[in-house]
Amino acid sequence: MSAQKIITIRPFAAADRAAWDEMWAGYLAFYETSLPPEVSDGTWARFVAPAPGHVGLIAEDAQGPLGFAHAILHPGTWSPKPVCYLEDLYVNEAARGRGVGRALIEALADKGRAEGWLRLYWQTGAANTNARALYDKIAQRTDWLRYDLDL
Repeated sequence: MSAQKIITIRPFAAADRAAWDEMWAGYLAFYETSLPPEVSDGTWARFVAPAPGHVGLIAEDAQGPLGFAHAILHPGTWSPKPVCYLEDLYVNEAARGRGVGRALIEALADKGRAEGWLRLYWQTGAANTNARALYDKIAQRTDWLRYDLDL
């Protein structure tokens, strides 16, 4: 019987850029989209610095990076406490099913509890059944529908 691999969650460091680029490309491919390099460069810069209200976490084990989370804090209207939107969550294909996504969400939730956030929320596509299987175990799915108005 092999030992369970330890998953570490920590903020991004400048040295994570190449690993992030690779995972970011996988994330964008999953969503069948592409972005200009300057957009990805700006995204990385906001999370590695990090910019106010931005939280970037990387998951890794002894073999290397496993996934990442990007979250945005913002004020809400129903409480003086900030609200956190988990905008991007990605786990490398080879690491899926090992608890990496859960570990990233739990690390973000722990940070929020320690810092007094009101809520952590996220969304996913209805067809993303693998992600939804995890999300249904750790959070309450709401009946709210999302509408986008591109500007």
